[in-house]
Amino acid sequence: MSATLSSVKGYLASLWQTVPKLLLLAFGLLLLGSFTEGIGILMLVPVVNLMSDPSQTLPPWLASLPGVDRELISLKVMLPFFLILLLTRSALVYWREMAMTRIRLHTTDELRKTLFESMLYSTWSQRINSQQHQELEQLTNGVNRVGMATFYILKMLTTVILLVVYAAVSILVAPLALLIACVVGAMVLLMFRRIFKQAAAFGMGLTNSNKQLYQRVMFFLNGMKTVKACAYEPQQLAAFVTSQQELRENQQVYQHKTALQQLAFQGVSASLLCLLVYLGFEVWQLGVAELGVLIVMFSRMMPMLSDLQGNAQRLLHMLPAFSDIEHAIASNRQGYEADQASQITFPQASLALDNVSFAYQGREPLLKNRTIEFPLNKITLLKGLSGQGKTTVIDILATLLTPSEGAVMLDGVPLSVSAHHSWRRQISYLSQEPFLFEGSIRENILWGEGYSDDEIWQTLQLCCADFVADLPLKLDTAVGERGVQLSGGQRQRLVLARALIRKRPLLILDEATNALDSETEKQIFLKLQQQRHVMTIVLVSHSEQAEAFADKSISLSVAF
Repeated sequence: MSATLSSVKGYLASLWQTVPKLLLLAFGLLLLGSFTEGIGILMLVPVVNLMSDPSQTLPPWLASLPGVDRELISLKVMLPFFLILLLTRSALVYWREMAMTRIRLHTTDELRKTLFESMLYSTWSQRINSQQHQELEQLTNGVNRVGMATFYILKMLTTVILLVVYAAVSILVAPLALLIACVVGAMVLLMFRRIFKQAAAFGMGLTNSNKQLYQRVMFFLNGMKTVKACAYEPQQLAAFVTSQQELRENQQVYQHKTALQQLAFQGVSASLLCLLVYLGFEVWQLGVAELGVLIVMFSRMMPMLSDLQGNAQRLLHMLPAFSDIEHAIASNRQGYEADQASQITFPQASLALDNVSFAYQGREPLLKNRTIEFPLNKITLLKGLSGQGKTTVIDILATLLTPSEGAVMLDGVPLSVSAHHSWRRQISYLSQEPFLFEGSIRENILWGEGYSDDEIWQTLQLCCADFVADLPLKLDTAVGERGVQLSGGQRQRLVLARALIRKRPLLILDEATNALDSETEKQIFLKLQQQRHVMTIVLVSHSEQAEAFADKSISLSVAF
């Protein structure tokens, strides 16, 4: 229970920190709207009295107000006042709902942005250990559930204020009825207190079930070619149905318990209303107007109490999603790279890894006291058998991985952690798997930067990507998701064009030509040789002809 209260407190603090002004505005509109509604209900008494018998005396609470003259009070005066009151309340409710919607949408967007930003600026070590299905669930369904939690909090606040107003009206009309209703309402809430404890557990179960469902979908999307090629569709469908069933069962059980509670609450409410009507008519001998107001108030108060309890349960059901996202943000921000303000320039004399050691967690060291120099404006080839650390070396050079010992040296000076982000802005890195997103060839090359079509065509020619000119839509040709409309070699040439058009001083290629035929690869190596005057190139390749084009070759082995 303490963990639940801590979660609620943390969420409220986050809400206040995100939209304090909007919350104050919504609260003010809530107060005004509730006040006008309370006055409107009270005004029913004199209006009904005037309709039934114009000679009746005013209610005590109205007669005691200063400046009220019985002679001036008539139906013609009261009805316009009553109408203005209702219209004012309607306008306040409209503004209140708009403010509450803005709060919900703004907090949802801000949380999603914060989560996505924490993913973007987390370290590469955290990225390779992250679970994509979990992050996708958090960014979509998880954040939306938190948005609903905001909605439930605002609705609860609205209900509480209205209940306070109705209670104040009840004190003026029938205080004993208010006392009876409070006692019965408290008893009902105590009867169903167990569901509050279960709501958070159901919410955590829903979060986990959603993650499992997303995991199954991501598994298929990432491995769809293997699934299709090996006819694994039945197994994938069975696993998906199982995950979906777990999610459905969690929701059904929770809905069953809450619906049963609502049914019981409505039965108690109806019984209490009948009791109050009987007491008001037979025992307290209230007038028709007072009794009508009493019926109106309590026929509205009891559903509001039910809604208050239901929204509290829904809030507790949604909060595990917030806790899950908060934990993810805190985890991503360990070693956060967003605030690296140091700016550096590309080295003018030397670039090297000095005395570097590195081991992946739980494994033997892959690099140990290794020093590697990369001559500037030259092509350096890293070669060796698979698993001997070639990709690890270039990942350390790009500061994606941090060595346990040693450092990246720029002109003999160690590269500081605060300058990692500035250093990466001077690197073009092509990984073994060429990355293209769903869009046009132009969009995939530009990546949001402003190069002209002439520059794109010149770069495509440099990358031996003349095939683009033969396409019907040329630069506007859609590549499909992950570039599925193109061959492996075409994808590699496009991502190479994306790297070269930026003219960054360090180009790192990790098996970036392994899908090309021998002749095309040779032509690209020739083109890269011509670019050495403007960039330093580090190349990882198993290609036999790569060594012929390299200015320096480094063979990595496990024995060092």
